[in-house]
Amino acid sequence: MRLNPLKIKDVERLQRYERIINDILKKREFSRADIWPCGESKGLIGRIINVLLSEGAIIERGKDHYKWIDKKREEYKKQWQRPISVHQIKRLSREQRPREKLLKYGSSKLTTAELLAIFLRTGTKGKSALHLATELLNRFGGVRGIFEAEIKDLLKVEGLGEAKVAQIKAVYGLAEQYLKEKVKRGKIIKSSKDIYDYLYFTMRDLKKEVFKVFFLDGKNEVIKVEDLFEGTLNQSSVYPREIIKSAIKYNAVGLIFVHNHPSGNPEPSLSDRKITKELVFAGNLMQIKVLDHIIIGENRYFSFADEGLIEEYNLKYLSKMG
Repeated sequence: MRLNPLKIKDVERLQRYERIINDILKKREFSRADIWPCGESKGLIGRIINVLLSEGAIIERGKDHYKWIDKKREEYKKQWQRPISVHQIKRLSREQRPREKLLKYGSSKLTTAELLAIFLRTGTKGKSALHLATELLNRFGGVRGIFEAEIKDLLKVEGLGEAKVAQIKAVYGLAEQYLKEKVKRGKIIKSSKDIYDYLYFTMRDLKKEVFKVFFLDGKNEVIKVEDLFEGTLNQSSVYPREIIKSAIKYNAVGLIFVHNHPSGNPEPSLSDRKITKELVFAGNLMQIKVLDHIIIGENRYFSFADEGLIEEYNLKYLSKMG
């Protein structure tokens, strides 16, 4: 058996093989551990090494120590280091092409690289759109890294001109707008996770703190969402009176507060706790329920309600009034 790229019809499998083989080709002598950083499974890496051994392309010099036969190594370089010959999307049958797969089966059936290749549309000399998409994902560590990359860094990638970079930034902008519109009037809020899922993408990377208020009706349906305060939250920047005034204007019976921590750590500060307690007291005074205060950090969040603090503050208010 020989690892011939022209005989591998499945593009995703071809890409996985190419990543492994190109890493193996980097060194004349190597171990399995040298190849693990490529990101593919250890099992697949082992199978490819075994095939190379069986065909005599490499020899085993010791326990987990392999060496290329120079002639074979050059043959593999010619076959596997020319992605234009093996990754051209036009080589695929119509049903295998990303755009056609998307239209026929839906986005869930496509790999991330295939989805990215669709809006890149074309590659460049020596790279198909699919190969360029794979390179971008590897270089920037995934979709998030691509979206958040500086324009100047994207333009350094061979095959990305201003038009393609503009497309990437436009898709990012549309994704942000889509997530903002998900929280609209009539949306029922069921849990803190709902809020986190809606707002994480748009709030996680803000450089300053933004304090949002969800105004809800009696069925926990969203009436309005407003950004009321910006900057480091403290007693002088968050005004319970202004929040209650807005709640009365919208005829809201419930409130959820959300703000972000640019540091990435969502644990509440003493100031966060004090402000939340004051807001719960103000809501009780006006018979408006404070349902939660959520702090969004890096890949995680803190919910005052989930931690039992909203209930604790309500009981303190009742004991104080009693």
